[in-house]
Amino acid sequence: MSITTSSSDQNSGETFTSLLEQERLRIFGYIRTLVPHNSDAEDVYQHVCLTLWNKFDEFDQDRDFFAWACGIVYFTVCNFRRSNQRDRHYFSQELIETMSQERMQHLSNYNLRLELLQDCFYSLSQADQDLLIHSTQEKQSIKEFACKAGKTVQTLYNRLSALRRELAQCVKRKLKQEGSLR
Repeated sequence: MSITTSSSDQNSGETFTSLLEQERLRIFGYIRTLVPHNSDAEDVYQHVCLTLWNKFDEFDQDRDFFAWACGIVYFTVCNFRRSNQRDRHYFSQELIETMSQERMQHLSNYNLRLELLQDCFYSLSQADQDLLIHSTQEKQSIKEFACKAGKTVQTLYNRLSALRRELAQCVKRKLKQEGSLR
């Protein structure tokens, strides 16, 4: 017995896969805000993915997929909490609602924040850009990098700390200019 799928089913599956792939990190980040334990968040994420897939034919493609997914996440987390109600390590319903709203607002600016961070990064000196890239992407230790650069390890750590603060302030300032900060 062979299973045949229509062209529209295949297109729908491809659309779903594409949308989920684009938003998976934000969806998981939203879940992680509402569910304190990573293993539980992963379980919820799997359940959410199945629910999204099963309900995808109800999704209005003129709407925002992430917002639609977050609605499903919210109810899935509420159901998860009810089933684990006896565990005192879970958040109250009021806290879940507050965190849900705040995280949705924060994640709605995610792409804008990334663009602004990139702008702020490129406004740094080449030496500062190199230090940040090295500290996050290279396999060489900071100690080895410090020796190579002729600086002390503590000097590099102090500079990295200052650069991270500077980038955060730059993004915050640009968000205010964009009118996107609460």
